[in-house]
Amino acid sequence: MTEHTKHSPPIARTSHFILVLAPILLAFSLSQFFRSAQALLAEPLRVELAVTPEQLGLVSGSFHFAFALMQIPVGVMLDRYGPRLTNGILMLGTVAGVIIFANAHSVIGLMIGQAVIGLGCSAAFMAALVLAARWTAPEKFAAASGLIVSFSLLGVLASATPLAALVETHGWRTVYFGLAAISLVSVVLDLLFVRDTPPGHAVVDRKGETVLDALKGMVSVWKNRQVWLLSGVAFFSYPAILTVRGLWGGPYLHDVFALGPVEVGNVLLIMTIGMILGPPAYGQLSRKFPAKTQGLIVFAVLVGAGACLLQAFLGPWGVGVAAVLMLIHGFIGSSATLSYAASRQAVPEHQIGRALTTVNLATFAGLFVLQGVAGLIIGQFEAGAPEAYQSMFVFLGIGLGVAGITFWFGAKRKKD
Repeated sequence: MTEHTKHSPPIARTSHFILVLAPILLAFSLSQFFRSAQALLAEPLRVELAVTPEQLGLVSGSFHFAFALMQIPVGVMLDRYGPRLTNGILMLGTVAGVIIFANAHSVIGLMIGQAVIGLGCSAAFMAALVLAARWTAPEKFAAASGLIVSFSLLGVLASATPLAALVETHGWRTVYFGLAAISLVSVVLDLLFVRDTPPGHAVVDRKGETVLDALKGMVSVWKNRQVWLLSGVAFFSYPAILTVRGLWGGPYLHDVFALGPVEVGNVLLIMTIGMILGPPAYGQLSRKFPAKTQGLIVFAVLVGAGACLLQAFLGPWGVGVAAVLMLIHGFIGSSATLSYAASRQAVPEHQIGRALTTVNLATFAGLFVLQGVAGLIIGQFEAGAPEAYQSMFVFLGIGLGVAGITFWFGAKRKKD
């Protein structure tokens, strides 16, 4: 028996697990909403506060920068204090951040609000994955994580057409005040219903762990070659999707095709549907063909690269073409489920939180860098110029292509 299977979780009743997981899923859905909403808020912010493309990249990137900075502390906190307290306490920060953002009247205020929201949301996804690792059998983790990602993307769905309609009728500030209330509800539900482990599950007690012990555990994870390879993919794969869906897809559709807010929301909704269907599909494939996980990761990343390059050169032909390419990118181009499942298997149970958050750190560092660089690229052209978005998609496509090829050769070398 390997170190990875010594502490396999007992079979827990599905209904019990769903009740325990539901508050974390609400928090994760809110996190997905906040990181995606800028695509629909871009135009109101440009009109009301004269936010430039470069500044818009910084506003959106502030969420991801703060989120990424928190991943190492969150990994230690999850292993030491468990998902319930870690996520519940941090989500209080989300409530404060949403209120700051709703009251902001400058770019600095927007950035501060987004950063505090990012800090508050930083544990939700990892908390859900740690719960899945403890409440489900190891061979079911990929499928469970795929479903977690899929359900959380209801938050991304809400940030498409529904958000556009609410912003048009009530204004973005009112919408965000409502979101602050929903975030507070998620904190209450977390503390009431979340349980860190199923009955009879023994977890190593980490509360007596010193700071030095925590750092040694983190270094041990960072020395893991598989974690490094997966982190490299994570830096480009999901960040490229969210650079389009979460920020620049909205301005692209508005500027290139002259679509209104609700029409933009409808096209982004199509991409979101792909993002919802992709993770559970990959989770099931990984479960049925565990030896093919690395090949599936490479396939997904290279499909994403192709979708971005085609978007650059064929997307401007028409809204229908652009929508189909966005759907393909969202559905087939995401390898996040596979990367998290592979990282969970790469380390012993008491380091699961740190391994998952290391990969997540790479993901959100990639979001900060890719969205910021995309903003700089777009800012070099005249406002609304199609060539600006063409250059952005080429940048994303090349980055994804390099990431996929690098992972393929790195994983192949490991096998040799």
